[in-house]
Amino acid sequence: MQINNVIYIVLLIHLFQYDTLARKYLKYDLQDFENQLDNIRKRFETFDLENNEIDRNGRADTNRWNQLNDNEIQNMPPIDDYSNEKTARHWLQWYSRISQRYYQIDTVLEWNYETNITEENEQAISKQSLISSPFDRLSLPIAKRFNEHMKYSRDEDLRVSFGRLSKNLISPNDEDVKQASKLSSDLSRVYSTTKVCELNNDEICYNLSPYLERLMQVEKDYDRLLWGWQGWHDGCGNNIRPLYLPYIDILDKNTKENGYKDLAEYWISDYEMGNDTVFESIIDQILQDIMPLYEQIHGFVRGRLCEIYPNRFDCNGPIPAHILGNMWAQQWHERLDDFMPHPDTPLANITRILEEKKYTIKHMYRISENFFTSINLYSMTSKFWSLSMFTKPPDRDVDCQPSASDMGYHNDYRVKICTIVDEDYLYTIHHEMGHVEYYMSYAKQPFLYRDGANSGFHEAIGDTIGMYAISPAHLIKLDFIDEETITRHYEMNFLMRMALQKVVFLPYAYVMDKYRFALFRHQINHDEELNAKWWEFRIRYGGIMPPVERNNRVNFDPGAKYHISTNTPYARYFIAHILQFQFYRAMCRLQGQTKRLHMCDIYGNKYVGERFKEMLAMGNSKPWSKVLETLTADTKLESQAVLDFFQPLHQWLKMENLARGYPVGWM
Repeated sequence: MQINNVIYIVLLIHLFQYDTLARKYLKYDLQDFENQLDNIRKRFETFDLENNEIDRNGRADTNRWNQLNDNEIQNMPPIDDYSNEKTARHWLQWYSRISQRYYQIDTVLEWNYETNITEENEQAISKQSLISSPFDRLSLPIAKRFNEHMKYSRDEDLRVSFGRLSKNLISPNDEDVKQASKLSSDLSRVYSTTKVCELNNDEICYNLSPYLERLMQVEKDYDRLLWGWQGWHDGCGNNIRPLYLPYIDILDKNTKENGYKDLAEYWISDYEMGNDTVFESIIDQILQDIMPLYEQIHGFVRGRLCEIYPNRFDCNGPIPAHILGNMWAQQWHERLDDFMPHPDTPLANITRILEEKKYTIKHMYRISENFFTSINLYSMTSKFWSLSMFTKPPDRDVDCQPSASDMGYHNDYRVKICTIVDEDYLYTIHHEMGHVEYYMSYAKQPFLYRDGANSGFHEAIGDTIGMYAISPAHLIKLDFIDEETITRHYEMNFLMRMALQKVVFLPYAYVMDKYRFALFRHQINHDEELNAKWWEFRIRYGGIMPPVERNNRVNFDPGAKYHISTNTPYARYFIAHILQFQFYRAMCRLQGQTKRLHMCDIYGNKYVGERFKEMLAMGNSKPWSKVLETLTADTKLESQAVLDFFQPLHQWLKMENLARGYPVGWM
């Protein structure tokens, strides 16, 4: 039976029931009756029709979906009055069905490409972008016209939905769409396939993941680290440069065609935190709040590195980027052994423990799943276990950047991680599965609300659980360490480890978009300043410098980072690193812990988990400040939760730097 027939049968039944009751109570109201019918239509028209078109084994018939959309696009609901809320709601339902299918198609094609980088899969993405563009060109102007009226509506759904839709972009030019898609794929391919070869043997070459990333983590030799850093930044960044600049030119043109000043304004609008000036002032203030703590960490780390690498760099200036345990110097915890406050009390070596306990990669995913289910969140679905990419395939090129995907149908949620058994990947698994938990929590929301409350929320969810997962209190429950191991010295070392992962990341995340905002606003000369401005910002805001002289006309060191090559906004990660401490502090408070937050563990606390799930289930159906308030009682981003967590370490660092004579600051 066709779904439309089912709808009409139900409507007739409902009509009969309503008419009977109305006659009985003599309260028959035509307008009320029409409202009832409209509600029923709304329920049935948002029913997930796509389930009838999906192979439950995960194979996607994208041609069939495109055909369904073609048919529906030809039957757009008539619009006589853009101020009529019933008309607006009916059109929105039509729009959502089509958008959902296009989302599913795009997600499938992106997954296919990222897990098998071939020209065929690249062309499929480019072809699809041309197929869906006419719908965007048709629907966006209509959404904007509806928004002119609906922004005054008392119906919050209409007000929020059309407000967000009206911010979208369309490209009026198929050639631009085709070129942007091609450049995007080329950028992804360069990043995913770049290799660095040994100086004296160009037949021995290495990918970024896992070899070069691991080299930067474990190698201590200054010159070998320089080889890895320079090889990657030259090999990847230099080849990204000629693709990236024309790519952002097309995007810039497109944003202006859609009424934005530039791409920076468009990115900032997504956070719903005011205009450019307001948004940047909020982020600026948070960084300023954190800087006294960061400067103390930087001073201590630089002092130790100067002792390890004497006469290699100025001990009063910036730190060379290649000796901090990370290819981009964005996190420094891999060199914790060199920066430990109390070397006589080392932290548990989680990587070694995993190996000694003979944990497999699958065990690591089960550990993460167990944490989520212990607080009454969701188990992973069968599709997750059968369709995710858990390891790097040996037979093809793939994109190893960890990510999670909501495929949009039949409980199909996946992660893509080139996992190895170590501590960092244990944390990464919690982070990516946190995305999946978020997907599952808001899955019952209407399609337009199935997203994070803002971009930072999604990144913060898994990181919050990750913080609990590696806390000393939880490691005791995992039987990784004994309770007697946890001393004040151990706790201080743990706080240093977390600071090297979390606090030092903030200036890096800040610069990522600070630099690109300037680039998008044409405040950076492409020939004379493209690379120099990047390092100017990194020195000014983080005290990190290039380890060797760089060439402004050739090098493009920001392009050696995944999120530059994929043009992914990065302020979301800055925001996430603040939000996760607000989430963490709130959940600790819910179980009565307000001091020594680093020793808090919510494992097994279903009440706390239910409160967490309540926030996750809202998706982006409400303004993010209201979503945040449901768990934390906060209504804005604030730095105090970070400072509260690290307060004991901050006090220790101030005294220790003074005692050792380590200078603080770098300008």
